[in-house]
Amino acid sequence: MKRRRSLSRLLGNVLGLGTLLLLLWPLAYAVWISFTPSELLEPPRGELSLRWYRRFFESPQWTAGLWNSLKVAGLAVAGSLVGGTGLAVAVARYHFRGRRLLSGAVLLPLFVPTVVLGMGLLPWVRVLGLWGSLWSLAAGHGLWSLPVVFLVVRSALEELDPSLEAAARGLGASPLLTFRRVTLPLIMPAVLSGAAMGFVLSLNEFMIALFLATPDTETLPKVIWPNLRYTLTPLVAAASCVTMLLTLLGLVLAASLLRVEGFVDRLLSRGK
Repeated sequence: MKRRRSLSRLLGNVLGLGTLLLLLWPLAYAVWISFTPSELLEPPRGELSLRWYRRFFESPQWTAGLWNSLKVAGLAVAGSLVGGTGLAVAVARYHFRGRRLLSGAVLLPLFVPTVVLGMGLLPWVRVLGLWGSLWSLAAGHGLWSLPVVFLVVRSALEELDPSLEAAARGLGASPLLTFRRVTLPLIMPAVLSGAAMGFVLSLNEFMIALFLATPDTETLPKVIWPNLRYTLTPLVAAASCVTMLLTLLGLVLAASLLRVEGFVDRLLSRGK
């Protein structure tokens, strides 16, 4: 019986590892191609070259797309942090009529296809006079990353002992001071991990940018798209690797912050 269990566990591990390698192979192949000195999308046959990375950082169009992506992601994360954290505090700490309805409404952007979201936002940004600015893209990306921040922060608040906040209130602290000095430091890992995940979502989002971006506000995925369709060169692979590197940094940051949050929760549970 033990031998069968160990064999099935081994087979499961091998199957999982094989599936993971199969999923990661296209990404690894793109990285490999980005170092080719050739004009064609083929792996390097001799020495590795940084030619296409130099071309990427020397091109005003590509660097502007990267800079626009970073600015839009920063604005979107700032908006989703304020909105998501505030809504999470309201739902997790206060009881009012329509609380469940509000909680469900916050999650709606996760279930709406981004193409529908982009088309729906297009007339609104024109009416509000935001068409052609980075604010329109930031609003769309922030609306999409808001539910992620809300879920992460609400989960942290639900695991936080409310007696800590009650003790601060009992000592004379105002609700705002209690949140700033007690609640926020304890949920800060969750807030920052939500910000990291929102940054990753915004950095890789394409469909909303397809509807809302203009030639002056194109994000990097928007710049990659026509080059991917019409002028396919290793420059696209280099640009994709830059995006993957930033995405990987965001995911590593989010994972490390969630690990810190778990460590803090264990410390608090031991102190009870």
